[in-house]
Amino acid sequence: MRDLEGRIAIVTGGASGIGRSIALKLATYGAKVSIGDLQELPREGGKTTEEIITESGGEAIFTKVDISKNSQVEALVGRTVESFGGIDILVNNAAADQSAGTIEEMSTDEWERVIRTNLTGMFLCAKCAIPHLKQSENSRIVNIASQLGLVGYKNRPAYCASKGGVINFSKQLAVEYAEIPILVNSVCPGLIQTHRTKKVFENEGVKQRLELETPLPYFGNPNDVAEVVLFLASDRARYITGADIVVDGGYTAK
Repeated sequence: MRDLEGRIAIVTGGASGIGRSIALKLATYGAKVSIGDLQELPREGGKTTEEIITESGGEAIFTKVDISKNSQVEALVGRTVESFGGIDILVNNAAADQSAGTIEEMSTDEWERVIRTNLTGMFLCAKCAIPHLKQSENSRIVNIASQLGLVGYKNRPAYCASKGGVINFSKQLAVEYAEIPILVNSVCPGLIQTHRTKKVFENEGVKQRLELETPLPYFGNPNDVAEVVLFLASDRARYITGADIVVDGGYTAK
């Protein structure tokens, strides 16, 4: 099935992990994909994601971008429109984690860095893309939040705050642009198995604790998240907006 044939998607944070899986999934289903990321090196590289798509017969471009900087976001959006002719889908996936620590241990600079990337960066991407999404007949925004936007977690004050903000920001956009319509939803992954979380799963004590905390008897992978994004980007989700879909194996259902 080519559910997204001819549609144009921007995927931020598309160099690796969940973002790469989303970009590849959308391309497999026919979308032209504009990949934005800071990473351009092999393996963790947006250029590598672009090459995987083009070598499979799809269309993709990579732009190095820091989404916390307005001028760079404008350049990403501008290049996408120039190359492909518009925007139908925006997937805000790029994010920054924080150094572990309580609010007392956390510097103001660290707090601002996480909020600037995870929340302000998403605001900038949406702000720049929405004028183009208004011109599409199939407009979608999918914002990647986190299970930690729904629950508290030790030593992650900025990350939890930013991801909670993403969820409600998505609802606000959904209401604001419903009449057009631009459908806006968020996705909350749990701890997903990627090379960035490899050390977590290699720690046997931590792994056992996570197994006890997660109702399903297995952990998620990037494709589990990409499948949900594909659904929300497709016509099958035509009556869904303002929703938050949790992909965490039941972690937050307890």
